[in-house]
Amino acid sequence: MATDAGVGISGEIEAHAAARRAARDALERCGSDRADWGLVFITSAHRPHFAGMLAGIQKTLGTDFIAGCSAAGVLTGAEEIEGRPGVVVLAVRSDRLRAETLYAPIGDNDPRAAAREIGRQIQGRPGGLLVLLPDPLAARPDHLLHEIGRIAPGREAVGAAASGDPALRSTFQFYGRNVASRAVSGLHLSGDLRCAIGVTQGCQPLGPMARITAGDGNVILEIDSRPALAVLRSRLPAPLASAIDRLAGHLFVGLPPDPDQETMAPGEYLVRQLIGVDAARGALIVAATVRVGEPIHFVLREAHAARQDLKDMLKPFGPAVAAGEYRFGFYFNCAARGASLYGMPGIDTAYISSALGDLPIAGFFGNAEIAPLRGENRLFTHTGVLALIGDGRVV
Repeated sequence: MATDAGVGISGEIEAHAAARRAARDALERCGSDRADWGLVFITSAHRPHFAGMLAGIQKTLGTDFIAGCSAAGVLTGAEEIEGRPGVVVLAVRSDRLRAETLYAPIGDNDPRAAAREIGRQIQGRPGGLLVLLPDPLAARPDHLLHEIGRIAPGREAVGAAASGDPALRSTFQFYGRNVASRAVSGLHLSGDLRCAIGVTQGCQPLGPMARITAGDGNVILEIDSRPALAVLRSRLPAPLASAIDRLAGHLFVGLPPDPDQETMAPGEYLVRQLIGVDAARGALIVAATVRVGEPIHFVLREAHAARQDLKDMLKPFGPAVAAGEYRFGFYFNCAARGASLYGMPGIDTAYISSALGDLPIAGFFGNAEIAPLRGENRLFTHTGVLALIGDGRVV
């Protein structure tokens, strides 16, 4: 049998009909009468019906092993749904790959307890790939990743922080037909596993790399021995240099995965928010702790550069997919990409389908993205994370 997979997506307004339609399409494209496991993402417009939708998907797929989360938008390799009801289902049947569903409550900002529970669930199952879908409102996902890495070192992870309607101030995690909040759900994939992971940046550097020469906590005082604010202004066009507040949501900093790095390879930086400026000190305030001596980029969220970076990231995967090396995939896209970045929906998935054909891919628009970088699982923002999964057998 090897591995067969299929994906279904539905934008139907009636929740239960949408769930059944997406699950039926996924199973039909899988080419099987039942699935071994499934992955499900549902937009928050269907929030009152999550449990019933999951029960219907379980029944249709013929398996209790379902994981997933709520989403601001859902996608396949060829279609995106944003700002309206949507559900996507991935169905997988395999005698080569195993998948265990994962769930742990985070509780009151307690990532250590959640990490211990995830570690307990994967204990005795060496290697493999983790798919993690944490609630970012319960605890900082980067802290959760750090704790999982400490308890279960060497496990690569992909995924994204769950999302939904920002007005609700909550996200939801799916485990079987159960709906939870303040938790982390996901999968542990193992067996004859082949995996390839790519990260595409949505923010591109403004000029060359610089270096922090004075700072305190999350305040950058000097860059290249000059006031940090003056350096930033020197990188911007004149009309914007005196109106940095107008760039909120577009201007960020790119920091190294490891603060002891002397340099950063192209694209290997973590985008963090520029919270504000301290004009009196000529300082910048960022959403990260900085270290004197670490490199830094100023990065700009820009649609054309994001499209080109995605195209470049996909290029090496196309021949491998054409050769049958991969059976399905995940694409975890930032909620700040999509129509809010490009001005229209479907740009990322148009590039993905052009490069990868009809490979079954399921994903969603999340609050932050998870992928390994330099030997450790990292939390990214404004990125897209692609994970392609094969079973070691090439057709």
